[in-house]
Amino acid sequence: LGPYIPLMARNLARVLQIGSDRISIKATTTEGLGALGTEEGIAAQAVVLVEEKERQD
Repeated sequence: LGPYIPLMARNLARVLQIGSDRISIKATTTEGLGALGTEEGIAAQAVVLVEEKERQD
């Protein structure tokens, strides 16, 4: 996934209308453990922090 991470970050930033510096994408392996490590399955996880902007009255 490494070569695709910058493009994914740019696309997410564009869709979310935020700077790409506000996006962090990580990729890792399971070191041969379980169904994921033996390439019998795949997994994805998304973590998002959303904060409400203060109103400027």
